[in-house]
Amino acid sequence: MTAELQTTGDVVVAVTDRPEGAAALAWALERASSLGLGVQAVPLTSDAPSTPVHVSQQVRRTVEEGARQAGVAAHLHHPDPDVAEQLIALSTAGADVVVLPVRKRSATMKYLMGSIAQRVIGEAACPVVTVRS
Repeated sequence: MTAELQTTGDVVVAVTDRPEGAAALAWALERASSLGLGVQAVPLTSDAPSTPVHVSQQVRRTVEEGARQAGVAAHLHHPDPDVAEQLIALSTAGADVVVLPVRKRSATMKYLMGSIAQRVIGEAACPVVTVRS
């Protein structure tokens, strides 16, 4: 697993190419900038744990440009097959906080698809912040 933090205390953020992903990244960059921390970004494309995840060019550009504008060092991880486990592992490596994008879904859809957010909130070793757009 490639879940090492580059700097102890970094802000870990799950990023997507959706509006809530941009909002979560903005929150994470603001926190990191105000505290002099770095950002560890992990891309995700779905709440379903079994959905393959890749790093889209849009997400890569958004992270790189946002970090440059905020004056923050950022590392974009290649996502593991189990992104929730990757985020939890990063939290135990000394993260300041984990930031997750969330969107409203019905209880039935949460049950059928699973929820990365629910798992990370329940198992992370540091505070978890959820951000909606």
